[in-house]
Amino acid sequence: MNVHRALYAILLSYGLLVVPSADAAFDPLTSLVSKAVSTTLDSRTKAEVAADTEIGAGASKALLDDKKAEWKGVSVLVFAQHVVIAGSVKDEVTKKRVQDIVARDKRIRSLNNELRVAADTSFVGDTVVEEKINAVLTAAKGISSVNMRWKSVAGHVVLMGVAHSAAEASLAQSKIKSLDGVKSLKAHLRIVAKK
Repeated sequence: MNVHRALYAILLSYGLLVVPSADAAFDPLTSLVSKAVSTTLDSRTKAEVAADTEIGAGASKALLDDKKAEWKGVSVLVFAQHVVIAGSVKDEVTKKRVQDIVARDKRIRSLNNELRVAADTSFVGDTVVEEKINAVLTAAKGISSVNMRWKSVAGHVVLMGVAHSAAEASLAQSKIKSLDGVKSLKAHLRIVAKK
């Protein structure tokens, strides 16, 4: 492995690089600068960031290890040890099983299951909706999008994380609702004043 690959692997493992979508052009410098800027705006402590990373990775591993869960299409959104399970599954039994698996981590402060039951779990347009959300929240003044996570399933969006005020939460929700392709929005934003 050459030095560049080793550095890339290290930065990626510590979450300092963002892996772009397959159709996006990848610029490691832009990715690194973007991550550094967003890390300084993150309202979590280093311990909370580490716990969130462990919770998300642990939930993903547990779901992968469980052959009955059929977790394809499931995202575990984690922020400050609060978790929202979003995405789609084939039936109510799988929805419950995924929740039970994720809930095993005792560090989780709250857990909301927003999984949608859908026969077809391949919604190609959701990537476009999620990219639109990313663009509008990142560009909006008064919204600290680094403290928010979102997932779209067939245009039904789940938003979670932290807003520093009710006005910020309201603004983020109105920006998302105004986007083409968004059919509904379920928000799990906690209001936490800036430190």
